[in-house]
Amino acid sequence: MSRVWLSFVTVSKDDAPGLSRTLASAAGWRARGGVEQIVVYAGAEPDALPEGVQGLRQEGEGIASAFNEGLRVARGEWVWFLNGGDALHEEISPDWMEALLSRTRADLVVGCIHADGDAGPRVLAPLHEQWPPLHCWLPHPATLVRRQVLIGVGGFSTRYRACMDFDLWQRLLGAGARADVVRMSFARFDLRGLSSRSENVGLLFRENGVVLWRHQGVVWRAILRSAFGLLLAWLRALRHWLS
Repeated sequence: MSRVWLSFVTVSKDDAPGLSRTLASAAGWRARGGVEQIVVYAGAEPDALPEGVQGLRQEGEGIASAFNEGLRVARGEWVWFLNGGDALHEEISPDWMEALLSRTRADLVVGCIHADGDAGPRVLAPLHEQWPPLHCWLPHPATLVRRQVLIGVGGFSTRYRACMDFDLWQRLLGAGARADVVRMSFARFDLRGLSSRSENVGLLFRENGVVLWRHQGVVWRAILRSAFGLLLAWLRALRHWLS
């Protein structure tokens, strides 16, 4: 069996146009070889899926459950959760991505998203805001994660309806996972998704608060380590000045 270096996991529910857009954007990647795509669907069964795409009816409830069901059957060294409606950005190629992944020592590779209707990509958080992660700055449609690392932390938590990715990033980075941040567009983002709808603002606010509360130990440890490092730097400077 040939090596699978990348698994796309695509979650979709009764959105044939959105799913078609996602699958079409990845067609060249699948044709190249070493790339698989898994569609986890709820609702009506999608029309005939293209060659190289595996359909999987969702058994559980919620987006987190669908992500986990796709993860369980994925075979790639890296997993990319690209939901129905989102699309791979045309500026990146499978050759370029495979070369990047073969060189990195990181556990996550993070790019930018280009939201539909925006003139340019959404800027990622500056370095000083990336750790500790006080807000969900990692865009899941543009984040690739090593499959074994995902499995090691137990995948996505089904306690969340919308902020399961923020919780996952907290657990991954809190466990010492390393991230490479690439300031170029990886994906085009469909603004019709759950997290973009105005009626879900309250849900996102509540769940973000729950994530931060549950992972406050990670946040405080990072702050204390930074303070300790700053204190050491001051002491070294003082010692140098007095000598």
